[in-house]
Amino acid sequence: MENEIRDRIYNFFIESRDFNGIPLRQVSQEFNIDYKESIDLIKNLVSNNTVSIQSSTNPHIIGFKHHSIENQNKVLEDAKKVTNSVEDLGIISISIENTQFPICLYPSREYLKTKRDLSEFKSKEYTKLLALGEPQLSPKFFNIEVLERYANDPRFNFEFEDYAGSISCKYDENGNPVLSEEDQVFIKTFGLGFDSQQDRLAVVYLRYLKDLTAEHQLYWNNKEVEGNCKVLKEYYENSILGNWTISYSIFSAFLGELTCLNNLANKIFGRNLFRKNFENENRPKEFTFFFLPTLRNYNEFVLLLDKMISDNINKDFFKGKVELYELIYLDDNLVEKKDKATLRLFEEWMLLTYKVQDKQTLKDIFKPLKKIRRERQNPAHKISENDYNKKYINKQKEMINDSYESIKALRQIFQQHPKAKGVEIPDWLDNGEIKIF
Repeated sequence: MENEIRDRIYNFFIESRDFNGIPLRQVSQEFNIDYKESIDLIKNLVSNNTVSIQSSTNPHIIGFKHHSIENQNKVLEDAKKVTNSVEDLGIISISIENTQFPICLYPSREYLKTKRDLSEFKSKEYTKLLALGEPQLSPKFFNIEVLERYANDPRFNFEFEDYAGSISCKYDENGNPVLSEEDQVFIKTFGLGFDSQQDRLAVVYLRYLKDLTAEHQLYWNNKEVEGNCKVLKEYYENSILGNWTISYSIFSAFLGELTCLNNLANKIFGRNLFRKNFENENRPKEFTFFFLPTLRNYNEFVLLLDKMISDNINKDFFKGKVELYELIYLDDNLVEKKDKATLRLFEEWMLLTYKVQDKQTLKDIFKPLKKIRRERQNPAHKISENDYNKKYINKQKEMINDSYESIKALRQIFQQHPKAKGVEIPDWLDNGEIKIF
Protein backbone atom coordinates (compact mmCIF):
# COMPACT_ATOMS: atom_id res chain seq x y z
CA MET A 1 0.00 0.00 0.00
CA GLU A 2 2.83 2.44 0.82
CA ASN A 3 4.41 1.84 -2.58
CA GLU A 4 1.09 2.41 -4.31
CA ILE A 5 0.59 5.67 -2.43
CA ARG A 6 4.16 6.74 -3.24
CA ASP A 7 3.58 6.02 -6.94
CA ARG A 8 0.28 7.93 -6.92
CA ILE A 9 1.97 10.97 -5.36
CA TYR A 10 4.78 10.77 -7.91
CA ASN A 11 2.47 10.39 -10.92
CA PHE A 12 0.23 13.22 -9.76
CA PHE A 13 3.27 15.51 -9.59
CA ILE A 14 4.74 14.65 -12.98
CA GLU A 15 1.36 14.76 -14.73
CA SER A 16 0.29 18.10 -13.25
CA ARG A 17 0.51 21.26 -15.33
CA ASP A 18 2.40 23.30 -12.76
CA PHE A 19 4.36 20.74 -10.70
CA ASN A 20 1.55 20.48 -8.16
CA GLY A 21 1.07 18.24 -5.14
CA ILE A 22 -1.86 15.97 -4.42
CA PRO A 23 -4.09 17.01 -1.46
CA LEU A 24 -3.57 14.87 1.65
CA ARG A 25 -7.18 13.74 2.06
CA GLN A 26 -7.44 12.74 -1.59
CA VAL A 27 -5.13 9.79 -0.86
CA SER A 28 -7.48 8.23 1.68
CA GLN A 29 -10.44 8.84 -0.63
CA GLU A 30 -8.81 7.30 -3.72
CA PHE A 31 -7.47 4.26 -1.88
CA ASN A 32 -10.62 3.92 0.21
CA ILE A 33 -8.74 3.75 3.50
CA ASP A 34 -9.22 5.51 6.82
CA TYR A 35 -7.95 9.11 6.82
CA LYS A 36 -5.81 8.67 9.94
CA GLU A 37 -4.48 5.37 8.67
CA SER A 38 -3.43 7.03 5.43
CA ILE A 39 -1.51 9.63 7.41
CA ASP A 40 0.46 6.91 9.23
CA LEU A 41 1.38 5.36 5.88
CA ILE A 42 2.46 8.76 4.53
CA LYS A 43 4.53 9.41 7.65
CA ASN A 44 6.47 6.24 6.87
CA LEU A 45 7.10 7.48 3.33
CA VAL A 46 8.29 10.83 4.68
CA SER A 47 10.61 9.06 7.15
CA ASN A 48 12.01 7.03 4.25
CA ASN A 49 12.62 10.30 2.37
CA THR A 50 10.55 9.31 -0.65
CA VAL A 51 7.66 11.71 0.00
CA SER A 52 7.65 15.36 1.09
CA ILE A 53 4.81 17.60 2.25
CA GLN A 54 3.91 21.27 1.95
CA SER A 55 1.55 22.91 4.44
CA SER A 56 0.60 26.56 3.92
CA THR A 57 -2.18 28.79 2.64
CA ASN A 58 -1.18 27.56 -0.83
CA PRO A 59 0.34 24.08 -0.52
CA HIS A 60 -0.42 23.23 -4.16
CA ILE A 61 3.07 24.36 -5.17
CA ILE A 62 6.41 23.91 -3.45
CA GLY A 63 6.72 27.53 -2.44
CA PHE A 64 9.81 28.56 -0.54
CA LYS A 65 11.59 25.52 0.91
CA HIS A 66 11.48 21.90 1.96
CA HIS A 67 11.13 21.10 5.63
CA SER A 68 12.89 18.65 7.92
CA ILE A 69 11.48 15.13 8.21
CA GLU A 70 10.83 15.71 11.90
CA ASN A 71 8.73 18.82 11.24
CA GLN A 72 6.86 17.16 8.39
CA ASN A 73 5.84 14.23 10.56
CA LYS A 74 4.74 16.57 13.33
CA VAL A 75 2.51 18.47 10.90
CA LEU A 76 1.07 15.19 9.61
CA GLU A 77 0.32 14.00 13.10
CA ASP A 78 -1.48 17.26 13.88
CA ALA A 79 -3.44 16.86 10.63
CA LYS A 80 -5.25 13.87 12.11
CA LYS A 81 -7.33 16.38 14.08
CA VAL A 82 -8.38 18.31 10.97
CA THR A 83 -11.96 17.73 9.88
CA ASN A 84 -13.44 18.00 6.43
CA SER A 85 -16.73 19.50 5.24
CA VAL A 86 -18.53 19.38 1.92
CA GLU A 87 -20.19 22.46 0.42
CA ASP A 88 -22.98 21.75 -2.05
CA LEU A 89 -22.97 24.23 -4.97
CA GLY A 90 -25.78 22.67 -6.97
CA ILE A 91 -24.30 20.60 -9.77
CA ILE A 92 -20.97 20.25 -7.95
CA SER A 93 -19.78 19.77 -4.38
CA ILE A 94 -16.56 21.16 -2.94
CA SER A 95 -14.58 19.39 -0.23
CA ILE A 96 -13.11 21.90 2.23
CA GLU A 97 -10.40 21.22 4.81
CA ASN A 98 -11.27 23.00 8.05
CA THR A 99 -7.82 24.50 8.50
CA GLN A 100 -5.89 27.56 7.40
CA PHE A 101 -2.95 25.40 6.37
CA PRO A 102 -3.99 22.42 4.23
CA ILE A 103 -1.42 19.82 3.18
CA CYS A 104 -0.31 18.57 -0.22
CA LEU A 105 2.03 15.66 -0.94
CA TYR A 106 5.04 15.55 -3.26
CA PRO A 107 7.75 13.10 -4.21
CA SER A 108 10.89 14.06 -2.31
CA ARG A 109 13.78 15.69 -4.13
CA GLU A 110 15.93 12.62 -3.43
CA TYR A 111 13.30 10.34 -4.96
CA LEU A 112 12.89 12.60 -7.99
CA LYS A 113 16.64 12.62 -8.63
CA THR A 114 16.69 8.85 -8.97
CA LYS A 115 13.31 8.43 -10.68
CA ARG A 116 12.52 11.44 -12.88
CA ASP A 117 13.22 11.31 -16.60
CA LEU A 118 14.18 14.85 -17.65
CA SER A 119 14.60 14.19 -21.38
CA GLU A 120 11.24 15.79 -22.21
CA PHE A 121 12.56 19.16 -21.01
CA LYS A 122 15.65 19.04 -23.25
CA SER A 123 17.67 22.23 -22.58
CA LYS A 124 15.08 23.95 -20.38
CA GLU A 125 17.34 24.10 -17.35
CA TYR A 126 14.95 26.04 -15.12
CA THR A 127 12.01 23.80 -15.95
CA LYS A 128 14.21 20.84 -15.00
CA LEU A 129 14.81 22.35 -11.56
CA LEU A 130 11.08 22.55 -10.93
CA ALA A 131 10.65 19.00 -12.21
CA LEU A 132 13.17 17.93 -9.57
CA GLY A 133 11.23 19.61 -6.77
CA GLU A 134 13.06 22.94 -6.48
CA PRO A 135 10.86 25.49 -4.65
CA GLN A 136 8.98 27.61 -7.17
CA LEU A 137 9.64 30.89 -5.40
CA SER A 138 13.39 30.38 -5.21
CA PRO A 139 15.02 33.61 -6.41
CA LYS A 140 17.53 33.30 -9.23
CA PHE A 141 20.00 36.13 -9.78
CA PHE A 142 21.45 37.40 -13.05
CA ASN A 143 23.84 40.02 -14.31
CA ILE A 144 21.76 43.14 -14.86
CA GLU A 145 22.88 43.20 -18.49
CA VAL A 146 20.55 40.23 -19.14
CA LEU A 147 17.71 42.76 -19.44
CA GLU A 148 19.38 44.90 -22.10
CA ARG A 149 18.51 42.45 -24.88
CA TYR A 150 14.79 42.95 -24.25
CA ALA A 151 14.89 46.63 -23.39
CA ASN A 152 16.57 47.50 -26.69
CA ASP A 153 14.41 45.29 -28.92
CA PRO A 154 11.13 47.03 -29.94
CA ARG A 155 9.53 43.64 -30.60
CA PHE A 156 9.26 43.08 -26.85
CA ASN A 157 6.98 44.76 -24.35
CA PHE A 158 9.55 45.70 -21.74
CA GLU A 159 8.33 47.40 -18.59
CA PHE A 160 10.69 48.35 -15.77
CA GLU A 161 9.92 51.02 -13.18
CA ASP A 162 11.80 51.62 -9.95
CA TYR A 163 12.50 48.03 -8.82
CA ALA A 164 10.21 45.69 -10.80
CA GLY A 165 9.23 44.91 -14.36
CA SER A 166 7.90 42.42 -16.89
CA ILE A 167 8.77 41.17 -20.38
CA SER A 168 6.54 39.82 -23.13
CA CYS A 169 6.42 39.40 -26.89
CA LYS A 170 4.47 41.96 -28.92
CA TYR A 171 1.56 41.05 -31.22
CA ASP A 172 0.54 42.65 -34.49
CA GLU A 173 -2.86 44.15 -35.34
CA ASN A 174 -4.14 40.68 -36.26
CA GLY A 175 -3.18 39.19 -32.92
CA ASN A 176 -0.16 37.31 -34.26
CA PRO A 177 3.19 37.36 -32.43
CA VAL A 178 5.83 39.48 -34.16
CA LEU A 179 8.59 37.08 -33.11
CA SER A 180 9.30 33.50 -34.07
CA GLU A 181 8.17 30.79 -31.66
CA GLU A 182 11.57 30.37 -29.98
CA ASP A 183 11.62 34.08 -29.09
CA GLN A 184 8.09 34.40 -27.74
CA VAL A 185 9.17 35.34 -24.24
CA PHE A 186 6.98 35.99 -21.23
CA ILE A 187 8.26 36.87 -17.74
CA LYS A 188 5.41 37.94 -15.50
CA THR A 189 7.65 39.73 -13.04
CA PHE A 190 11.32 40.39 -12.37
CA GLY A 191 12.93 42.64 -9.83
CA LEU A 192 16.15 44.06 -8.44
CA GLY A 193 18.69 42.29 -6.30
CA PHE A 194 22.27 42.89 -5.22
CA ASP A 195 25.45 40.87 -4.96
CA SER A 196 27.96 41.03 -2.12
CA GLN A 197 29.58 44.08 -3.74
CA GLN A 198 26.20 45.86 -3.87
CA ASP A 199 26.16 45.72 -7.65
CA ARG A 200 22.64 45.59 -9.07
CA LEU A 201 21.31 42.25 -10.32
CA ALA A 202 18.12 41.11 -11.99
CA VAL A 203 16.15 38.62 -9.90
CA VAL A 204 13.43 36.25 -11.14
CA TYR A 205 11.54 33.64 -9.15
CA LEU A 206 12.06 30.19 -10.60
CA ARG A 207 8.38 29.63 -11.49
CA TYR A 208 8.51 32.55 -13.96
CA LEU A 209 11.67 31.30 -15.66
CA LYS A 210 9.98 28.04 -16.67
CA ASP A 211 7.76 29.97 -19.11
CA LEU A 212 10.80 30.94 -21.17
CA THR A 213 11.55 29.02 -24.34
CA ALA A 214 14.56 26.68 -24.36
CA GLU A 215 16.62 29.25 -26.26
CA HIS A 216 15.95 31.97 -23.73
CA GLN A 217 16.38 29.70 -20.72
CA LEU A 218 19.86 28.99 -22.06
CA TYR A 219 20.49 32.73 -22.50
CA TRP A 220 19.43 33.50 -18.91
CA ASN A 221 21.35 30.52 -17.57
CA ASN A 222 24.55 31.91 -19.08
CA LYS A 223 23.97 35.20 -17.19
CA GLU A 224 23.16 33.61 -13.82
CA VAL A 225 25.10 34.75 -10.75
CA GLU A 226 25.64 32.61 -7.68
CA GLY A 227 26.96 33.46 -4.26
CA ASN A 228 25.75 35.81 -1.54
CA CYS A 229 22.98 37.61 -3.42
CA LYS A 230 19.90 39.27 -1.94
CA VAL A 231 16.50 40.38 -3.20
CA LEU A 232 15.70 44.09 -2.81
CA LYS A 233 13.49 44.47 0.27
CA GLU A 234 10.80 46.46 -1.55
CA TYR A 235 10.51 43.90 -4.34
CA TYR A 236 10.27 40.99 -1.91
CA GLU A 237 7.61 42.69 0.21
CA ASN A 238 5.55 43.60 -2.84
CA SER A 239 5.87 40.39 -4.86
CA ILE A 240 5.86 37.81 -2.06
CA LEU A 241 4.16 39.40 0.95
CA GLY A 242 1.72 41.45 -1.13
CA ASN A 243 2.50 44.63 0.81
CA TRP A 244 2.57 48.12 -0.66
CA THR A 245 6.03 49.59 -0.31
CA ILE A 246 6.36 52.89 1.56
CA SER A 247 9.55 53.91 -0.23
CA TYR A 248 9.79 55.49 -3.65
CA SER A 249 12.39 55.54 -6.38
CA ILE A 250 14.18 58.80 -7.04
CA PHE A 251 13.10 58.44 -10.67
CA SER A 252 9.42 58.42 -9.67
CA ALA A 253 10.07 61.29 -7.26
CA PHE A 254 11.70 63.35 -10.02
CA LEU A 255 8.71 62.83 -12.31
CA GLY A 256 6.31 63.65 -9.48
CA GLU A 257 8.13 66.88 -8.69
CA LEU A 258 8.19 67.87 -12.36
CA THR A 259 4.42 67.36 -12.64
CA CYS A 260 3.71 69.31 -9.44
CA LEU A 261 5.96 72.18 -10.53
CA ASN A 262 4.07 72.33 -13.82
CA ASN A 263 0.68 72.25 -12.08
CA LEU A 264 1.73 75.05 -9.74
CA ALA A 265 2.95 77.20 -12.62
CA ASN A 266 -0.34 76.72 -14.45
CA LYS A 267 -2.42 77.56 -11.38
CA ILE A 268 -0.38 80.64 -10.44
CA PHE A 269 0.41 82.08 -13.85
CA GLY A 270 -2.19 80.46 -16.10
CA ARG A 271 0.39 78.84 -18.34
CA ASN A 272 2.37 75.58 -18.28
CA LEU A 273 6.06 75.88 -17.45
CA PHE A 274 6.76 72.56 -19.16
CA ARG A 275 5.26 71.38 -22.40
CA LYS A 276 4.81 67.81 -21.19
CA ASN A 277 4.58 65.74 -18.03
CA PHE A 278 6.15 62.28 -17.96
CA GLU A 279 4.24 60.31 -15.35
CA ASN A 280 2.23 57.13 -15.94
CA GLU A 281 1.89 56.24 -19.64
CA ASN A 282 4.19 59.11 -20.66
CA ARG A 283 7.11 57.80 -18.64
CA PRO A 284 10.01 56.92 -20.98
CA LYS A 285 11.03 53.29 -20.51
CA GLU A 286 14.68 54.40 -20.54
CA PHE A 287 14.12 56.57 -17.47
CA THR A 288 15.72 54.14 -15.04
CA PHE A 289 19.19 52.96 -14.18
CA PHE A 290 20.89 51.68 -17.29
CA PHE A 291 21.82 48.02 -17.32
CA LEU A 292 25.42 48.22 -18.51
CA PRO A 293 27.66 50.99 -17.13
CA THR A 294 28.92 52.21 -20.50
CA LEU A 295 29.70 55.64 -21.87
CA ARG A 296 27.03 55.22 -24.55
CA ASN A 297 24.33 54.40 -21.99
CA TYR A 298 25.42 57.30 -19.81
CA ASN A 299 25.31 59.74 -22.73
CA GLU A 300 21.86 58.51 -23.75
CA PHE A 301 20.61 59.00 -20.21
CA VAL A 302 22.01 62.56 -20.14
CA LEU A 303 20.28 63.27 -23.44
CA LEU A 304 16.97 61.95 -22.11
CA LEU A 305 17.21 63.97 -18.90
CA ASP A 306 17.98 67.15 -20.84
CA LYS A 307 14.99 66.55 -23.11
CA MET A 308 12.79 66.24 -20.03
CA ILE A 309 14.08 69.50 -18.56
CA SER A 310 15.71 72.05 -20.91
CA ASP A 311 14.02 70.96 -24.14
CA ASN A 312 10.73 70.62 -22.30
CA ILE A 313 10.57 74.17 -20.94
CA ASN A 314 7.78 76.18 -22.56
CA LYS A 315 9.26 79.43 -23.92
CA ASP A 316 5.80 80.98 -24.15
CA PHE A 317 5.68 80.93 -20.35
CA PHE A 318 8.20 83.80 -20.30
CA LYS A 319 6.55 86.03 -22.92
CA GLY A 320 6.13 89.51 -21.48
CA LYS A 321 8.11 88.54 -18.40
CA VAL A 322 11.71 88.62 -19.62
CA GLU A 323 13.39 89.42 -22.92
CA LEU A 324 13.40 86.25 -25.04
CA TYR A 325 16.33 87.33 -27.20
CA GLU A 326 19.72 88.88 -26.84
CA LEU A 327 21.64 91.03 -29.29
CA ILE A 328 25.10 89.83 -30.31
CA TYR A 329 27.27 92.57 -31.80
CA LEU A 330 29.41 91.02 -34.50
CA ASP A 331 31.14 94.25 -35.62
CA ASP A 332 30.31 97.93 -35.94
CA ASN A 333 27.61 97.36 -38.54
CA LEU A 334 26.21 93.89 -37.76
CA VAL A 335 24.03 92.70 -34.91
CA GLU A 336 22.68 89.15 -34.48
CA LYS A 337 19.40 88.54 -32.69
CA LYS A 338 19.78 85.25 -30.83
CA ASP A 339 17.28 83.19 -28.85
CA LYS A 340 18.10 82.80 -25.19
CA ALA A 341 18.38 79.24 -23.93
CA THR A 342 15.39 77.99 -21.97
CA LEU A 343 17.30 77.48 -18.73
CA ARG A 344 18.69 80.98 -18.98
CA LEU A 345 15.18 82.36 -19.43
CA PHE A 346 13.96 80.39 -16.43
CA GLU A 347 16.84 81.56 -14.22
CA GLU A 348 16.53 85.22 -15.28
CA TRP A 349 12.79 85.16 -14.63
CA MET A 350 13.26 83.56 -11.21
CA LEU A 351 15.85 86.17 -10.21
CA LEU A 352 13.46 88.95 -11.24
CA THR A 353 10.33 87.43 -9.74
CA TYR A 354 11.42 85.99 -6.41
CA LYS A 355 13.01 88.50 -4.11
CA VAL A 356 15.60 86.82 -1.93
CA GLN A 357 18.47 88.38 -0.04
CA ASP A 358 20.99 85.90 -1.37
CA LYS A 359 20.50 85.50 -5.11
CA GLN A 360 23.28 82.91 -5.14
CA THR A 361 20.85 80.47 -3.53
CA LEU A 362 18.64 80.64 -6.61
CA LYS A 363 21.61 80.40 -8.93
CA ASP A 364 22.81 77.27 -7.14
CA ILE A 365 19.47 75.58 -7.84
CA PHE A 366 20.08 75.89 -11.57
CA LYS A 367 23.67 74.60 -11.51
CA PRO A 368 22.80 70.87 -11.76
CA LEU A 369 20.36 71.58 -14.61
CA LYS A 370 23.00 73.53 -16.51
CA LYS A 371 25.47 70.71 -15.90
CA ILE A 372 23.13 68.33 -17.70
CA ARG A 373 23.08 70.70 -20.66
CA ARG A 374 26.87 70.82 -20.76
CA GLU A 375 27.17 67.04 -20.45
CA ARG A 376 24.76 66.64 -23.34
CA GLN A 377 26.89 68.82 -25.58
CA ASN A 378 30.00 66.66 -25.11
CA PRO A 379 28.81 63.66 -27.17
CA ALA A 380 27.05 66.00 -29.60
CA HIS A 381 30.32 67.62 -30.71
CA LYS A 382 32.76 64.74 -30.73
CA ILE A 383 33.02 61.07 -31.59
CA SER A 384 33.97 58.91 -28.62
CA GLU A 385 34.64 55.21 -28.35
CA ASN A 386 32.24 53.37 -26.13
CA ASP A 387 33.67 52.51 -22.74
CA TYR A 388 32.67 50.12 -19.93
CA ASN A 389 33.32 51.49 -16.47
CA LYS A 390 31.39 51.27 -13.21
CA LYS A 391 32.07 54.96 -12.64
CA TYR A 392 29.15 55.71 -14.96
CA ILE A 393 26.76 54.22 -12.40
CA ASN A 394 27.91 56.74 -9.80
CA LYS A 395 27.83 59.55 -12.34
CA GLN A 396 24.23 58.69 -13.17
CA LYS A 397 23.30 58.49 -9.48
CA GLU A 398 24.81 61.91 -8.88
CA MET A 399 23.08 63.42 -11.89
CA ILE A 400 19.58 62.15 -11.14
CA ASN A 401 19.92 63.01 -7.45
CA ASP A 402 21.10 66.59 -8.10
CA SER A 403 18.41 67.11 -10.76
CA TYR A 404 15.74 65.84 -8.41
CA GLU A 405 16.90 68.18 -5.63
CA SER A 406 16.80 71.16 -8.00
CA ILE A 407 13.31 70.45 -9.31
CA LYS A 408 12.06 69.81 -5.77
CA ALA A 409 13.53 73.13 -4.58
CA LEU A 410 11.81 74.96 -7.42
CA ARG A 411 8.51 73.25 -6.61
CA GLN A 412 8.81 74.31 -2.96
CA ILE A 413 9.44 77.93 -4.02
CA PHE A 414 6.38 77.96 -6.30
CA GLN A 415 4.34 76.36 -3.53
CA GLN A 416 4.87 79.44 -1.35
CA HIS A 417 3.05 81.69 -3.82
CA PRO A 418 -0.33 82.99 -2.52
CA LYS A 419 -2.12 81.66 -5.62
CA ALA A 420 -0.72 78.15 -5.10
CA LYS A 421 -3.44 77.20 -2.65
CA GLY A 422 -5.55 74.34 -3.89
CA VAL A 423 -2.79 72.60 -5.83
CA GLU A 424 -2.49 69.16 -4.29
CA ILE A 425 1.03 67.95 -3.60
CA PRO A 426 1.21 64.20 -2.92
CA ASP A 427 2.28 63.66 0.67
CA TRP A 428 4.95 61.14 -0.30
CA LEU A 429 6.93 63.81 -2.14
CA ASP A 430 7.56 65.60 1.16
CA ASN A 431 7.32 62.80 3.69
CA GLY A 432 7.98 59.56 1.81
CA GLU A 433 11.28 57.71 1.77
CA ILE A 434 12.98 58.51 -1.54
CA LYS A 435 15.59 55.93 -2.46
CA ILE A 436 18.16 55.32 -5.16
CA PHE A 437 17.53 51.63 -5.70
